[in-house]
This record gives sequence, C-alpha cells and structure tokens, in this order.
Amino acid sequence: MSFLQVGAVALFGIAVVLGAAAVVYRDATRVGVSRPTVWAGIVAIAWGSALGLYLAPLAVPIPGLLVMVVGGPALYLFERDDVTHNDDSADPFSLPDGPGDSSSDGNRDE
Repeated sequence: MSFLQVGAVALFGIAVVLGAAAVVYRDATRVGVSRPTVWAGIVAIAWGSALGLYLAPLAVPIPGLLVMVVGGPALYLFERDDVTHNDDSADPFSLPDGPGDSSSDGNRDE
C-alpha cells in the first residue's frame, strides 16, 4: 500500500473506532450499565489496537485481528445482558418470556 492509502485507511479506521466507542457509550447510558466511559474505552482500545496492528509493517494474521475486534464488544454485550435481565432466580420449568414464564407474577404454571 502506498503512503496515501495507509493514511486514508488510518483516518477511516480512527473514525470507525471513535464511532463504535460512541455507540457503546450511548447504549450503556441508555440501558443503565455502570461506568459507560470504561466500556466505551474497552471497545476503543480493542478496536484501536487491532487497527494499529493491521497498519503495522508486521505480518499479523487476520484471525488474530478479528478476535481483537470481537473481544471488546463481546465483553460489553455480556455486561449489558447482565444489567438488562433481572436478578430473579431461573425457573427450570419455563422459557424466558414464554407462556409459562413465572418471573413477573411469582406463580409457576404446573
């Protein structure tokens, strides 16, 4: 790649990294995840590191970069899932939000 192409990829990559961090921050504040700045930072660091390694002259395998790209958002999504679901104990006799779900009324259909 020429210097101009590397610069264009770098600028586009930085815009994508900042955009992804902004989306995570906005979603975390909307859902009520604690420390939205930290989660946005985790995504920005993971994606920024992958971008930096992609642009580096080293021979970095693409699957390794993909793991880095997926890692930050996956950690955030696990935390988001914990926040959005209540802390009630699981009912082994029904599916979540199904016809036999007893998590909202406290009764179990038998």
